[in-house]
Amino acid sequence: MIINFDKLFESYVHEWYRANAEKFDDPEEAEVLMPDIYEEWADKPCVEIRGVSPRKFFAKITDAEELVKMLVLSSIESSPCALLLDRIESEPKCAPHLITVVKQSKNPSVVMLAINLLSNIGLQIPYDIYISWLLDYGISKCPKHIDSEIIELIVEVLSEKADIIGDLLIPFVAGASYETKTNLADILVGYKDNETVYSLLVEMFEDGQNLSLYAGYLGKYGDARAIEALKSKLADCNYLEYIEIAGAIEKLGGEVNIKRDFSGDPYYKALRNA
Repeated sequence: MIINFDKLFESYVHEWYRANAEKFDDPEEAEVLMPDIYEEWADKPCVEIRGVSPRKFFAKITDAEELVKMLVLSSIESSPCALLLDRIESEPKCAPHLITVVKQSKNPSVVMLAINLLSNIGLQIPYDIYISWLLDYGISKCPKHIDSEIIELIVEVLSEKADIIGDLLIPFVAGASYETKTNLADILVGYKDNETVYSLLVEMFEDGQNLSLYAGYLGKYGDARAIEALKSKLADCNYLEYIEIAGAIEKLGGEVNIKRDFSGDPYYKALRNA
């Protein structure tokens, strides 16, 4: 039987408010105290779990596989207890079992939980699986449960390790779809001094679909050769794009010598009137 800790906490909050209602004119005033109430509940003996506190309940579980099984089972009916997530993050031996969840679960929410927990533990991260899903996303080879939210999370995780996995991704840039290139650019902007990455960022900027983003990326990448490509868009962009492009040029050591009148630009008007 899976204990619903959310329900236990809800009951605790209900009883707490009944005992303290006279202190508040409006129930919403108690909302700011919720973090403190949660900590109080976490350390208070609970009849429903044999008189131990919720925090001690999880602390007493030393089997890493059991902790991860609890994560999966509790995710079926509700959200896993935050105390369980904290306990898993504190136990490095959970990492291999979380990798198994990433490989075998067909539940997107559970997969995302496992990815986040693995990232927070930081010891074992299945880069090969993440990269495979990233490159196959949008084609039949990609597992059906891998959705855009999982891909977004994977991009975030891989971005933090661009210096480690950059070499693994570089060979796939040339033949990638536009969508995959956007994801690769998000990751590889952190992989410095590489000709393929520089060319990818320039390509995505010159494509024009997101000038502001890729201008920022070129500024961040730090290759002064991009100044000319950036300047080429200054004469035909909106106010927000102009600001980002000009900032990137100056960050790379260049000068912005194209001045424009943005009095009719809707973005300029909106910002001025804000």
